Amino acid sequence: MGYRSSEWTYFLLLAVIPTIFGQNIFNLLLKTIGATTVSVGIIGEPVLAILLAYLFLGETITAFQFTGGLITLFGMGMYFWLRSSSHIVAKQVWI
Repeated sequence: MGYRSSEWTYFLLLAVIPTIFGQNIFNLLLKTIGATTVSVGIIGEPVLAILLAYLFLGETITAFQFTGGLITLFGMGMYFWLRSSSHIVAKQVWI
């Protein structure tokens, strides 16, 4: 409880702003691109957090984080590539 009032303001803003904007963006994406695609996109959040911590906080990236991040990005890339490929094939079939 020994925090200054300015720090409590930051805590409040960090609690409210990402929650409100994050949830609104999440709901908007669910309506427009679907739950599966949003879920796969969210899987990349820890990888982005690791990269941001490396760039802005000077954190190191361990071999496990690097390997896991590559596997995660590869899996996401496969999903989005296959989704776009099947979408193109589906369009060509209907034409």
